[in-house]
Amino acid sequence: MLPARNKHITIASLSKNFLLLKSLLLWLAPLILAGCGTSDSSSKSMFTIPAKDHAVYEQLLAEPETKIRYIKSFDLTTLACREVWPENPDDVRSILVFIHGTATQSRLYLPLADTLKKNNIATVLLDLRGHGLSGGERGDVPSIDALVRDVRITLDSIRNAYPGKKIILGGHSLGAGLCLKFVEFFSSRKKLYTPPDAMILMSGGFLMSKDCDSSEASRLRDYQNGRSFAKIDAMDIALYFPAGYFGIHPKSIEVLLPTEDSAVARAVKQGLFTTKYSVQFFLASFPFEPRLTYRKLKFPVLLVAGKQDELMRTCDAIYSYEKLHEPNKELFLVSEANHTNIIWLSAGAIAEWINGLETEMDSN
Repeated sequence: MLPARNKHITIASLSKNFLLLKSLLLWLAPLILAGCGTSDSSSKSMFTIPAKDHAVYEQLLAEPETKIRYIKSFDLTTLACREVWPENPDDVRSILVFIHGTATQSRLYLPLADTLKKNNIATVLLDLRGHGLSGGERGDVPSIDALVRDVRITLDSIRNAYPGKKIILGGHSLGAGLCLKFVEFFSSRKKLYTPPDAMILMSGGFLMSKDCDSSEASRLRDYQNGRSFAKIDAMDIALYFPAGYFGIHPKSIEVLLPTEDSAVARAVKQGLFTTKYSVQFFLASFPFEPRLTYRKLKFPVLLVAGKQDELMRTCDAIYSYEKLHEPNKELFLVSEANHTNIIWLSAGAIAEWINGLETEMDSN
């Protein structure tokens, strides 16, 4: 029989680990069931670079650095933010703070920022710790609350630097999941939580629908045949919880990139990607209870999805839109967009939506 105190600690630890395991399975299950996770090193990347997009990637590699803001996080890790402002900053009313997806960094989102700039909207592109110009160990986090604390500190820093501006929080893919996790974690901590004025979830952060059009399921199945999002080491994942007690986080998930493309190969050579991740990083990125979190979104929300997305189903985006309790909500489905080029193909519509919000605020 365990002493009462130790018994309490053990039960609490098991409960916490069950919640973490549930969250992990919620994230990994769609990847594994869809064929997106593999232990086969010969699998091709889920992603491809259409010929029409190649010039965009080449331009991004040649793009000079924009204004960089460096922020010290709670553990003194340096967070880098690319800032893109219109010519007359005093006329700017809204700032989009945007979080990138898995493997990449803020540089990929400059086309979005450039479009918003032309529409008198400022953009702050955050490099997550371990990515881009930010500090921190590549592909890992020291704790499950590290990323949401980074986001809160970033938002507070931008608010303090630019008082009076509306702050919109947005994210792409994993970054969208992190936006939701930020709300999940801090909304009950009233003294620490200042909600954003609006939120944009792009190609991620969607609830899974049980009912999906068979033609879409067939499209994804046919495309994903022989392809994978990541190479997963099942043994390392099984060892996550026991190893975690000793502060060891094996990087058991390796994102597969389309390195047959010359621009991607050059970016990999230049160290612009982060591809190897610990389980802990993904647990730190996604909400434990996404459905409950949706009920806490009490501000305007824009969902953006591509009809040619290699990973996400548009039926999930539609279902998520229907489940939003917030009346001020919008869904954009972009016909020709895949998981990546939606960043620039949806930029004009996003700018229009943000400017529409500003008009609504004027009339209220």
